Amino acid sequence: MLSLCCPKLLANRKGETYAMTLTLLESGFPIFAAVSVAALGSLYAYFYSLLFASIALLIWWGGQGRWVELKKRAAYKPLLMTSLFITGLYICLFLALHYTSAANVALILFLQVLFGFLFLGHKKEEQLGKYSLLGALLMMVGAMVVVFPGEVKINIGDGLALLAAMLAPLANLYQKQARLHLSSQSILMVRSVIALPFVLLLAWLLEPSPSFQQVIEQFWPLLFVGVLILVLSKVLWIEAIHLLPITTVSAFFAFTPLLTMLWSDWFLEQPPAWYQWLGAMPIILGSILLTRTLPVKETQNKST
Repeated sequence: MLSLCCPKLLANRKGETYAMTLTLLESGFPIFAAVSVAALGSLYAYFYSLLFASIALLIWWGGQGRWVELKKRAAYKPLLMTSLFITGLYICLFLALHYTSAANVALILFLQVLFGFLFLGHKKEEQLGKYSLLGALLMMVGAMVVVFPGEVKINIGDGLALLAAMLAPLANLYQKQARLHLSSQSILMVRSVIALPFVLLLAWLLEPSPSFQQVIEQFWPLLFVGVLILVLSKVLWIEAIHLLPITTVSAFFAFTPLLTMLWSDWFLEQPPAWYQWLGAMPIILGSILLTRTLPVKETQNKST
């Protein structure tokens, strides 16, 4: 019995390690992205970050000889849908950072846990425990505090971040399906290369082009977002949801918005507002309840 459980236990521990590492990395995303957005514009900041990511992925992917994986036709549909949802998600996030604070983006994006429950909770492998409803209600209350701080009027940036949070579970679902056929590197490489010309065209149509000097000045923020977030963090994410339920991995993000709020005060000199702290508490507590493990009786039944 122990020999049968060990591989599963080891896989879970591995998935949890990936989830904790990417949580630390993701907490820095809104900060560094906000810096490049302020200097280059939303879509150009995304494009150049994506360019760094694509170059890194092509070198990594090509060096490992992963090109043979693209012959697997069963991966085409989930790969295409992944590219569509992820590109839309990041366009929303980079645009949101032009209109709202990095802390707000981090808090609202964390609602992907709630939307993951609402969209995927009916799936057998994603089902949650009996505290799910209370957790969902708490997250909704926290979201209302952040999005509507004293007035019933939604900021366009908060709305875009909310849309990104809604797209995240769908993107993750298709990524999980694609991972059954392809490696993480292949998934990321294909989706980045597909997105690159589209994002460039959109940026060219909607924003003034930054100068070469402006781009060079943003080298480190772009490199951080491009390589550590769009490559390394996403590899960790895909591997984590390959080993664990999406809702479980999302729960590890509980500390991400808090870390982002601290980084925002430190790097951007934007101390979190009272309503952000107030809204963060039920959002994080709700995520813990939402992804609480199954009752002991159910767990015992599953192990027999």
